[in-house]
Amino acid sequence: MKLDDIVATNFSNIFEDKLLHEICANGILKHAESEKIILEIRRDIQFIPLIVSGIVKVMRRDGNGNGIFLHYLSKNQTSAVAISYALEKKKSEIRLETLSNITYIAIPSEIVASWFLNYETWRTFYFQLNQQQISFLIENINDIAFTSLENRLLKYLEYTSLVSNNNTIYRKHFDIARDLKVSREAISRILKKLEKEEIIILGRNKITLN
Repeated sequence: MKLDDIVATNFSNIFEDKLLHEICANGILKHAESEKIILEIRRDIQFIPLIVSGIVKVMRRDGNGNGIFLHYLSKNQTSAVAISYALEKKKSEIRLETLSNITYIAIPSEIVASWFLNYETWRTFYFQLNQQQISFLIENINDIAFTSLENRLLKYLEYTSLVSNNNTIYRKHFDIARDLKVSREAISRILKKLEKEEIIILGRNKITLN
């Protein structure tokens, strides 16, 4: 499909006609395979990705190999945090990494900044995304502080399953442990416990929710 058709199909019920035209005029349609980084920490934010299909994982990284999972981006979404950094002309403090093959529209950051002045639908879109993503971060912080690791892991699996629309999650124990900022051994131990309780089925680099 051409960019015009993709924009009309995916965003005509979200944005006004003039903004749809701006997306087509300034956006670049891009594709990326799974496990590709499309926005890295400590880098200038050159563009804002509007997700057309696929799933992107948002991570907070410190540049020293440490990080924690924040939330996912899926169809018709973008990162409110990345937009905020771009508006303030700050380098990124998050990583956007593809969880699946994705298609997205890359919009130059300076163009996106001008949309806040010109398009009410863009302001509404941004504030709704920002509220959703902040709410998830607050819930995530609450879980870390007050919820057992077993419940955190179950919520993580259920969230991943919901976003990907698939009961089978293709993730290594190491990757899950890195996302939740705990040891791989702890994750493996809890997954085996959940399998014994028939809540999940473990396979090679995959987990199926019953």
